[in-house]
Amino acid sequence: MLGTIGFLYYKEKIATIDRYCGVSMENMAMQIKMDILNNKELNSLFDDVERLRIGLFDKNQQPIVSNLTTKNIDFKQKNYSNVSSAFFVSSFIKPKQGIKYVIIEDSKVSYKMVKLKSLIWTIFWVASIFVAFVGYLLSRLLLKPVKDNFDVLNRFIKDSAHELNTPVTALMMSANYLKKSYDKEIVEHMLMSSKMISEVYNSISYLAFHDLDIESKEKFDLSELIEESANYFKEIAQNKNIVIETDLDRLNIYMDRNSIKKLINNLITNAIKYSYPHKNIEITLKENIFKIKDEGIGIEHKNQKTIFQRYKRINDKSGGGFGIGLDIVKGICKKNGIKIELESEVKKGSTFTLIFPQERDSLAKSKK
Repeated sequence: MLGTIGFLYYKEKIATIDRYCGVSMENMAMQIKMDILNNKELNSLFDDVERLRIGLFDKNQQPIVSNLTTKNIDFKQKNYSNVSSAFFVSSFIKPKQGIKYVIIEDSKVSYKMVKLKSLIWTIFWVASIFVAFVGYLLSRLLLKPVKDNFDVLNRFIKDSAHELNTPVTALMMSANYLKKSYDKEIVEHMLMSSKMISEVYNSISYLAFHDLDIESKEKFDLSELIEESANYFKEIAQNKNIVIETDLDRLNIYMDRNSIKKLINNLITNAIKYSYPHKNIEITLKENIFKIKDEGIGIEHKNQKTIFQRYKRINDKSGGGFGIGLDIVKGICKKNGIKIELESEVKKGSTFTLIFPQERDSLAKSKK
């Protein structure tokens, strides 16, 4: 587009220069012819000429007096240009003082053309650099989300591999040991590793396929499900010498059991991962309020609003996890009308609170 505009501008300016030069040279030729008709001395014709050059030629096209830059004149044309100059050819019907042709040369036309070309090319390159710079900035701005997502995905893959590596390695070592002799402790290690792999798989599977799952709501006792999950994770907690304590009241809810199980499991897993060794995890259910409290690294206040985002981790050096557990928790809570609250203090621990809708509210939502 810039090239087209530059070309059209150049053609228009050249046409304007040609018209101006043509008029100037024609006027000069008429003045010279008048001076010749008035028998003015030929040498005096060159005195007042500043920009234009003059050539006087006889009928044989031989120069009589000339200060033109070239002798190669095209007498058949009236107005023409070559690489360096523009020429205007005028002639007498009958030679005067032996002069048949009056040639006017404008030798500065080429300078104007070169100057015009330089100006257009300079504008073109400056504009091209500016457009390229703006394009670069826009591409960086528009591609930044794609790059960020790619980096997050790349980190997620690496963290997933790392997360699965520990339990898989433990399983392989335990299996090799069992070939030689039976040991109850080794079997417990294998069971713990299997549970860890199962939880990682369940989390990834939920993210990938939860929109395809068909939920089946039913009435069940939430305290029984929590107790079941707590017992399930006791072996994993013992690996860090963590004790899980429960104080649960009965609460009947009408929801999809598998989703609520994922919700509770992810909160317990999160508490174990970020708790300090030799500490307690307290799980309570009073009326419709579920709480899980750990004594761990805690979460800074500035991160408490973003901790539920997918792939967001509070501390890359905390050991384990790749930032999908709390995203699953938030999604299930939102889907089932469960209010979630977080209280946390750095190096002291965190408390997650879930406020379940009353049974009547749950039934009303399910009918809608």
